[in-house]
Amino acid sequence: MKSRIAILAGLALAAAGCTTASVASNPLQARWNGKTAGSFFAAYGPPLSDMEGPGGTTLYKWRGGYAKGRSCQVDLTVDGDYRIRTIRAAVDRPDPKGGPSHCEKVLDAAG
Repeated sequence: MKSRIAILAGLALAAAGCTTASVASNPLQARWNGKTAGSFFAAYGPPLSDMEGPGGTTLYKWRGGYAKGRSCQVDLTVDGDYRIRTIRAAVDRPDPKGGPSHCEKVLDAAG
């Protein structure tokens, strides 16, 4: 019985370690997860800042899309292969009519 528990625990840890990309839960993630950070920054400009993250990742802050007093700021987590693993809007404006947010429009994720 103890060996079964130990084997199951080992398998659970191994499976958890294999997860490298998050599941897209919003239009920004659906558009950008798995793409290269280079393509993002080439299209929209350089990041404001970067810092080392856990497990060999780099965390970037980007801001842009200035229009009518609005801007978009996103946080990107990029892996060692320079692929975007997560992207989330840190500063965004929802569309008052229920459409895509400002960041979704700016970052080509409005569908």
